[in-house]
Amino acid sequence: MGRSKFRLILGVVLVAIAVGLIAYGVNSMRRPPPVVAGPSGTVQPRQDLVPVVVALRDIGRGEKIEQAQLTTLRVQGPAPAGSISDPRTALGAVALTALPAGQIVLQSTILAPGDTTKPGLSVLVPEGMRAVAIRVNDEVAVGNFLRADDLVDIQLVLANNALGPAEEGGNPERRESRVVLQALRVLSVGEALTEENGDKAIRMQNITVAVTPEQALVLAVAKQSGNFYLALRNPTDNVEAQVKPVRLEDLVGAARPRPTSESAGALPEPAVVAPRQVEVILGANTGKQAVP
Repeated sequence: MGRSKFRLILGVVLVAIAVGLIAYGVNSMRRPPPVVAGPSGTVQPRQDLVPVVVALRDIGRGEKIEQAQLTTLRVQGPAPAGSISDPRTALGAVALTALPAGQIVLQSTILAPGDTTKPGLSVLVPEGMRAVAIRVNDEVAVGNFLRADDLVDIQLVLANNALGPAEEGGNPERRESRVVLQALRVLSVGEALTEENGDKAIRMQNITVAVTPEQALVLAVAKQSGNFYLALRNPTDNVEAQVKPVRLEDLVGAARPRPTSESAGALPEPAVVAPRQVEVILGANTGKQAVP
């Protein structure tokens, strides 16, 4: 084989290799790019990815879902069963379970407005109990620590208009704090904004607790009689304790009448306290009874 013929064969081989490399490069450019994270941590779209709605931050059970709580990510298809591709589907819905940040929002975990195909939060109420909602601010609701399944006590602070007339010689400014309900189970915790004076919004919390029918009546009266506060309990402490009410006089001392010049140096006579009249209802009969 001559040297010129060898060079010809070598040239043909090199041309074939070059054509193969060019074809491989063209095919590589046609392939979808790999999934990479953008500057903000979002996933760049790919032709074979599908959108999935996930929780952008923690959503509590029973909380109404807002747009700021959701985001959309693209994952390798096919989409998970029961997932949602459009966040507008979940807006205004109520979370039937707690949705941690990053969790995929499934149709079975939310209750859309007007959806009657699945049971709502009523399935969370224990049999024989009632669900009662309380709207409170952060101070009343133990800051932002309350979660579903927590145990709370309800403390009621009564003022003059709820305590009746002051005793003779007593302090006209009176306050009394007492525990009216203990170890109530929290069913759900949600946030809401309320406007005050039409110029600013205050963050409130909607707390739903499980109570007996009798406790529901006590809570209804307590909400109309004074200021109430929630006290968070240890989750294993469900024992009701005897708590003595605390009065303002116990903290600052009762106001005593000043002695006159005639009685200066003499021991004050004990004050005569008139008995209180309470109304007694026995069936259809009513009457008044004097009590000390």
